[in-house]
Amino acid sequence: MVCVFPLLQKNFGRETFFLSYLSGDGEVSSPSVMAGSSYNLEIERARLMSLALEFGFDEESAAKCLDRLVSLYGDEGRDFITVEHCGDDFLAALAESMQDAEDWDDLLAAESEACGALNDMFSEDMYSVGGLDNRDIVEDHVHIIEDSPESNKNQAFMEVEPCNDSGDPDFTIPRKSVPRSSLTQIQGKRSSGSVDSKSQITQLSLAPVSNKGGYSHPSKVSRDTLSYEELQALDDVELANVVIFGNKKFRPMQHQACKASVAKRDCFILMPTGGGKSLCYQDQIITLNVKFGIPSTFLNSQQTASQAAAVLQELRKDRPSCKLLYVTPERVVGNVAFQEILRCLHRKAQLAGFVVDEAHCVSQWGHDFRPDYRGLGCLKQNFPDVPLMALTATATHTVREDILKALRIPGALVLETSFDRPNLKYEVIGKTKEPLKQLGKLLKDRFENLSGIIYCLSKNESVEVSKFLNEKCTIKTEYYHAGLGSRERMAVQKKWHTGEVQVVCATIAFGMGIDKPNVRFVIHNTLSKSIESYYQESGRAGRDNLPALCIALYQKKDFSRVVCMLRSGLRGRSESFKTAMAQARKMQQYCELKGECRRQTLLEHFGERFDRKACRFGSNPCDDCIGTTT
Repeated sequence: MVCVFPLLQKNFGRETFFLSYLSGDGEVSSPSVMAGSSYNLEIERARLMSLALEFGFDEESAAKCLDRLVSLYGDEGRDFITVEHCGDDFLAALAESMQDAEDWDDLLAAESEACGALNDMFSEDMYSVGGLDNRDIVEDHVHIIEDSPESNKNQAFMEVEPCNDSGDPDFTIPRKSVPRSSLTQIQGKRSSGSVDSKSQITQLSLAPVSNKGGYSHPSKVSRDTLSYEELQALDDVELANVVIFGNKKFRPMQHQACKASVAKRDCFILMPTGGGKSLCYQDQIITLNVKFGIPSTFLNSQQTASQAAAVLQELRKDRPSCKLLYVTPERVVGNVAFQEILRCLHRKAQLAGFVVDEAHCVSQWGHDFRPDYRGLGCLKQNFPDVPLMALTATATHTVREDILKALRIPGALVLETSFDRPNLKYEVIGKTKEPLKQLGKLLKDRFENLSGIIYCLSKNESVEVSKFLNEKCTIKTEYYHAGLGSRERMAVQKKWHTGEVQVVCATIAFGMGIDKPNVRFVIHNTLSKSIESYYQESGRAGRDNLPALCIALYQKKDFSRVVCMLRSGLRGRSESFKTAMAQARKMQQYCELKGECRRQTLLEHFGERFDRKACRFGSNPCDDCIGTTT
């Protein structure tokens, strides 16, 4: 007798599964007839399989991995085989079983190797200063600009060039050299009380900035100059921005951030990509040294022992020559010798402040959490009177509060601008059965001869995509990942910046020094690992405030590769893996939106209220808002 046990319906994500059980003679089997443990195991197997399929893994691989997991738990552990108890372990094991075909960029290695390129990059720029080959006079060691009588003599007259900070107006002080004595006279005539007091500075917030505000394309900005009266009206911070960095005016929040720093206030700065965070403390070593003559240096793991020793020896001098020192968190946290150098500088009143860039790495809820970043709270613990500035382009309210707590700056001035980039258009395109051909056609049809970036999930993918576009589509591309040598990476960046190469096919390693203003598109060939990462990477488009397109190419099975990448980078850290998976799931949900505004989804993720009408009726509506009228 055949009989169906009352159908047990389970909803997992968007899929509905019906489990029915039949007895051998066709009679309905009651729960008491069936072995309870076997019955429950089958239910949980179905749930775990549903989970794997929802994350893009293929059914055959998931089934094999689940069999191994059940065998590992044994009869005694069957009660623990549930989605709630071992779901993360199952996905992690499944990811590990599929990693042989991919070569992922290690986040820490990518950062370290990118920093290691600074020595070579600095040398190359020094060689070409003034259009001359200066190789004979540039020593190949750690570069520290010395305060010598000769250098002072050479700097008696200063020529100010436009700042390369993308998006700023292309403003130039007259190319007539400006004597330092004249600048001193201008400063002397102005009131010294130009910095706001602590009581006057409160939390500030700005609405989205449109192109009409004055940050137009450089070619459309007249080469205006400031009169003596206009210079005289500037405060100290504004004058430095004009004379040293060549900017006619600050972008939103930059002025307040610089004034707060001068006033020795702790500060938390939340600006979108391309918003001008770097000017708040200026983070480009080569530009500072070569272009602006501000002595700066760095310490990282890529330096030789003698190079690092030279920097440390310089810091121990009575009057160190460098004004800005860049170090990795790993150098600061738990390094007794380096902490003693900081104490020595502090005793001599030579420690002006600390800056923590990419501060979202501090938070355990952030998309790139790093334990050593969280340890930077030791700076305020050891030097409570030294101001600290933390900056990030991607932080939710939860992450922001966690950062302030971890860095021990709960009373910091918070400067926050809108996350909205009105000139960027967001779009998601489903992948076809031949995704590389689809990508090539997309570039040919919509972005011919335009500069852009294609983000890939692995090193293998970046090489494969670049090779296909070059050979099959005759599109000039180069690939970029942390596995390349520093000079190779430098060469790729140079070709791209000069227009010799149209597109860079890159992993997450393509981040340092990416300040090209006329990037017209950023395409993610595979979905990013989080909303925060996607926002930051796509935000490298349109920094000249002209329209640009941000496209994510999506298919469900790609998500399994994201899981594999996360597991590879977070091996042995189960809680971090669980958090990363939740963040990746939100990125998947963004790609699967139907009829909902993508811009609104991005902004609300960061806690910003946004009226969809602003996207729908704006100049660059997202793909889900195009054609909608309600």
